[in-house]
Amino acid sequence: MTRKKIIVKAIWFAVCISVLISTPIITAIKNIGTNAEEAEMNMITVWQIDSFEGGKGSRASFLQSLGDEFSKQNDCYVHIISLSSEAARQNLAKNTVPDLISYGAGTYGLEGYINGKPASSVWARGGYCVITTDESADFSDMGTQNTVINRGIENMSGAAALFLGLNGAATENPTSAYVSLLNGKFKYLLGTQRDIYRMTTRGASFKVKPVTEFNDLYQLISVTAENAKNRRYSKEFISFLKSKANELDEIGLMGDSKLYDGAMSQMEGIKFEFELKNPVSLDMKNRLDDAITNSNINLLKNLLK
Repeated sequence: MTRKKIIVKAIWFAVCISVLISTPIITAIKNIGTNAEEAEMNMITVWQIDSFEGGKGSRASFLQSLGDEFSKQNDCYVHIISLSSEAARQNLAKNTVPDLISYGAGTYGLEGYINGKPASSVWARGGYCVITTDESADFSDMGTQNTVINRGIENMSGAAALFLGLNGAATENPTSAYVSLLNGKFKYLLGTQRDIYRMTTRGASFKVKPVTEFNDLYQLISVTAENAKNRRYSKEFISFLKSKANELDEIGLMGDSKLYDGAMSQMEGIKFEFELKNPVSLDMKNRLDDAITNSNINLLKNLLK
């Protein structure tokens, strides 16, 4: 073998060794950068509890879409989990605690896990209303014999009925109640914004009278994060969520912005005489339920002060 060929082979061997050594190093450096970037990304978990009917769509999906938007602007992923209030209480009892909980007013069992002030923030609301298919009706003849109540899920429809003097009226599950109205079994339906959407989807003609005496259809959110970093991101997400009040028409709920035309517009800008817009203890829930069951409106008013 000539001297020239020996030199060429030596150079080629050195180049191969260099590539074999440098490639994994470059890959490792890239991976270190990627892992470091991922390590910098925080994550907060939000539980969504639907304790009252919304208007349309999914509140969990709505929150997740906003969470994705929030993630693009911050070094923090937002993970939304939909679950019932009972499942939430069971998980909390096992010390499984999220960073945020979104829930309906009057939900009990959360008070010991909420960190920071304010204890809760309202990010959306619904409202009670009386609906009739009789477009000539003026609601003056509304009574226990001609009205059906949408009992809702975990909201206090009984309190709304008590304030309207309808305690003792027939109570049905949400879908059955509105079908009973459409079928002419009852002249009036004490329902919520969800029933307005039901009627609109059905293409029915109807009139709406908002209930201003009482409301507990508030979607609240509270920080339950235990570490400081997650508490900070959680508070930032709440501020971001509240800044999106002009998008609440996507889920058929309301905020402070004017969003609707037609029947839903009558549900906006209402001042309520009595409200429940906070979580409660089990003892308080039982006292409220007892006041409603016993038709003790004076006790109910005192408890709501």
